[in-house]
Parts: sequence; structure tokens; C-alpha cells
Amino acid sequence: MSSSKPRQLLKNYLQHKNSAAEKEIVDNWYQQLDDTEPMLLDTKKETQVKEEIWASIAPGLKTGPKRFRLNWLNAAAVLITISSIALLFWKIPGPAKPVKEQCPGGCFTTVSTQTGERKTVTLPDGTMLMLNSVSTIKISENFSTKRIVQLVDGEVFFDVKHDSKRPFMIKIGRLTTQVLGTAFNIRAYSQMEKMTVGVIRGKVGVRLDNQPSHFLIKGQQLAYQRNNQSIRLMPLDEKNLAWQKGNLVLNNASFEEMSILMAKNFGIQIHTSRQDLHTKHFTTTISTSTPALKAMEIVAAIHQLKIKKRRNDIEIY
Repeated sequence: MSSSKPRQLLKNYLQHKNSAAEKEIVDNWYQQLDDTEPMLLDTKKETQVKEEIWASIAPGLKTGPKRFRLNWLNAAAVLITISSIALLFWKIPGPAKPVKEQCPGGCFTTVSTQTGERKTVTLPDGTMLMLNSVSTIKISENFSTKRIVQLVDGEVFFDVKHDSKRPFMIKIGRLTTQVLGTAFNIRAYSQMEKMTVGVIRGKVGVRLDNQPSHFLIKGQQLAYQRNNQSIRLMPLDEKNLAWQKGNLVLNNASFEEMSILMAKNFGIQIHTSRQDLHTKHFTTTISTSTPALKAMEIVAAIHQLKIKKRRNDIEIY
């Protein structure tokens, strides 16, 4: 049905020119509108509908006296037509109110450190975390019921407040560390193949996927190789914890590990054209307050190597 037919029907109704059958159709339509509870519009939508109605009836009101009655009837018919459309929209359920987005796996607060920066964070339960340089963690926003921290990248020392009813979990990819209350250090830089968990106090359980947990006690360390998923237990070398006092410790580090740690602590990029250096290991301790170039000179001198500073990096040979 074209839009002109309903409009003519309403116009005839107002002029009392309908047949009995047509009058019954319009009366029934009015009754349906009366029986329907309209949906409330917000202020913006209400204003929009008013403007549309006025734009439609205004031309019919701006006429001379000779045509006033006829144009008034036209305007009234248009008004009724548009009003019916508006009521129809009110009857159609609008979009649901915004609901707070659910985060897959839960919502977390992110904490990060920059190059050469270290940061201490105290959680609501009293647990203390210390983040090493260029580290990122995500703390569960529902921490009061689920004590969960994701270690996205970097190295973190955990001093966990004891709570027998709420285990404390650290998730690092496929690896999950769970404790009740203890102190331990986790190194899990995403660029490194090796991840380590070392226990300073208490007992720690470490699990790979759904495999049985490995339990560590004070003075023990677990090393996990990402490339072959192997796990080894060994004594903890507490020298590796000296980063908490502002030192970079290279403890038999591979060339790759040394390069990554120098970049994260001093912001320098290291490369070499000597293939034999890729199999060399590096051991030294350097204060992270040392200027970057001086720190690299120390590493080179100890291992009887030389360095050459270029525009954006340092070559070691």
C-alpha cells in the first residue's frame, strides 16, 4: 500500500467523509494505539522526532486565510501519520543498554616498568611485588576472591602474604606457579628461551599445563626451556637476586641473554659479526647506574674483547 492511501483515509476521517467500513478501520487503529504502552525515548531521540513532525506540518501552517482549513486538515493528517510511525518505533524494542564488557579470562590491571626502571607494588592483601627493568604484569581486578597475577614479560620478585584459603597464582604462558605465602623470584623475559623460578622462603609449586606440579623449597630453582619444554631443578644462586639492589648480574649468560639484558637495563643494542661470540658465555656484575657505554666497556674488558660504538648500537668483537 502506498503512503498516500493511509493519508487520504485519515484525511477523510477528519472531514467525516469515510464510509462506515473505513471509519471502523481507523477506530480500530486508534484503539490499538491506546492499548499499547509506548516506549519512552531518550531526550535526543524525542527531540529528533519532534523536529521531524514539525518539519512535516510547518508548510501546511504557512498559508493564507483562504486555504487555512484545507491545509490545516492536511497538516493534521500528516501529524497523525508521523505520530503513528513514531509510536511504531516506540513499540519496537531499542538496543539494550550498554553492559560492562566481560573480559575473556577476567579483567586485569596492568603495571609496567621502562628501561632501567624498577618498581615496587603492594597488593590489597599485603603482598609485595618488585618489578625489574622492562617488565609487565597484569593483576586480577577481582583480587579479593582470586589472587591471580599474569607475568607478561620480565622479572619479578614476589613476597606473598600467607592466606591458606586463597592460593596465590602467577601465570606465565603455559607455566603456572602457585603458593600460599612465600618469597620467590621469577625471570620470564619473552625474548629468552629460559625461564627460572627461585625460592627464597617457603614452598612453591610450579606446573606446566595440566602436568603434575614440581614443588620447590627454600634454596631451590626451577629452569624451564621454552623451545623443548624441558624442566630442570637446581640450587638457587642468590647472586641472581642482586638486581633488587640495582645491579645487573650476568651469571654464565649466553651472548643472546647478555645482549637482551644489556638492552633492557641500559637501552643499548649489541651485535657482533664474530660467529664464535654467539657460543661464548658472560659473567660479571654491573651497577645499573653505570653509563651505558661504560657498562659495555666493562663487559668487553673482562672477556678480553673490544667494542665500537656506532650510531644506534654497539659492535663487540
